Amino acid sequence: MKVTFNKNELTSALDRVQRAAQTKINSNTNNGFFISAANGIVEFQANDYTIGIKTTCSADIFEDGVAVIAAPQLQSTLRMMPSGDIVMEMGKGENTVSFKSGSYFSKFPVRNSQDFPEVEEMDHQNHAVIRCKDFADMVSLVQFAAATDKQKPFFTGVLFEIHDSLFAMAATNTHRLATKEISLDEPATAAGRIIVPAGILSDVIRLLPDGEEEKMEISWSKNHVAFTIGSTYFISNLINGEYPEYQRVIPQSFDAHAELNLHDFAEAVRFVSPISRDVNYNTINFHFKQGVLEVFEEDPEIGRSDTSIPVKLEGDDIDITFNCSYIEDILKHSKGETITLHLLKSGPMLVEQQDDKTYRYVVTPMRGRN
Repeated sequence: MKVTFNKNELTSALDRVQRAAQTKINSNTNNGFFISAANGIVEFQANDYTIGIKTTCSADIFEDGVAVIAAPQLQSTLRMMPSGDIVMEMGKGENTVSFKSGSYFSKFPVRNSQDFPEVEEMDHQNHAVIRCKDFADMVSLVQFAAATDKQKPFFTGVLFEIHDSLFAMAATNTHRLATKEISLDEPATAAGRIIVPAGILSDVIRLLPDGEEEKMEISWSKNHVAFTIGSTYFISNLINGEYPEYQRVIPQSFDAHAELNLHDFAEAVRFVSPISRDVNYNTINFHFKQGVLEVFEEDPEIGRSDTSIPVKLEGDDIDITFNCSYIEDILKHSKGETITLHLLKSGPMLVEQQDDKTYRYVVTPMRGRN
């Protein structure tokens, strides 16, 4: 096997599959980086049995071959080589593969390529095509609301709902819910309702190209979801089970509606949050009354922070307490000059964006001391 790569192309290809590569030397699996040069194409693969990634890389192939490298030092070593060409070479029957660039030389042991769990593509019968930018925006607006507690496996995932040209994502940890929907440029080939592990979505986002018009394909089966981005294919196990009907927890009627200047509201929460972070349950208190919102938190042993901002309130005065982090999270993902809070005296709050009515955030109140 002998292949000449551009250094940047080589390190970029390794970075794309890194997430699925088990490169610890003491790993019990025959995993690592699978590099195949054949038929004029160099393919890189990695597969940890929960996710698999494969991609291609431009290179000059002088001799076909396959190598599986599990050395954790591979990427850092190649990054420190000088810019320009890197020659990868492995003789027939040898158990090491070398990389050479000018006077820089390194070699690593290889594993039996026959034992490598190659990434197999499922059929693309059920699929939808989405703009990469739209997908990244949706993930950003929803993913953070998923649970991190492994005792609630359903809720560590993000629900994908696909029907005709409608694509919706939803995530919840049972105390808050974020949901966003968009219209696809073309209808999906089939309806789908799947639970995708939230943790993999950041890895998919890192693979996306820049550009407003760049698109990706999402395909799914009973147990897997796959993302095709150019020559890169990313497949993951799904979380099995039936996701709750999240629409049922979104309130339809309210006791009051509060419109706030987004910047003022965010600054008020930011001012009170240091006290909130140090009290039990991270609480923050809101007192809504005609014309004024009071935001405060206190603890006899810590102190008190209190501020007031203008509010346009329609409906009853309301005293209510929330987890401060949950409020901070939605403010980080809010845009526009104003934000509207739809309030219940003893129920969840619906947060509505000024410019995006398809993005909804619901958060349940807590028991406070106010």
